[in-house]
Amino acid sequence: MSEIGLLQSALLLGVYVALAGSYGLVYTIARIQDAISLYRLSLVLYGLHGLTAIAIVAWTPLHIGWKGLIVASSAAFLAIPPITWRLLQRTHEPEVRG
Repeated sequence: MSEIGLLQSALLLGVYVALAGSYGLVYTIARIQDAISLYRLSLVLYGLHGLTAIAIVAWTPLHIGWKGLIVASSAAFLAIPPITWRLLQRTHEPEVRG
């Protein structure tokens, strides 16, 4: 891998991680505030994350195994915030005493 290829890969991977974190953060804030506009913004951020994943797979000289990990991680990132939100809701629901 050339120095330019390494730099491009590192920058794309940094953007990839930043967008994944931003999606999760904005999704959570949207749920807390019950704000549909923030929920839509979280989906836009996830879309940008997906585009970054496509760029990584298409243009970086990473090994196929790493590219597969990027694709699998992107699919998982879509599901993690909603699953975590539901778990937190169930964990913090008041107990019903009978």
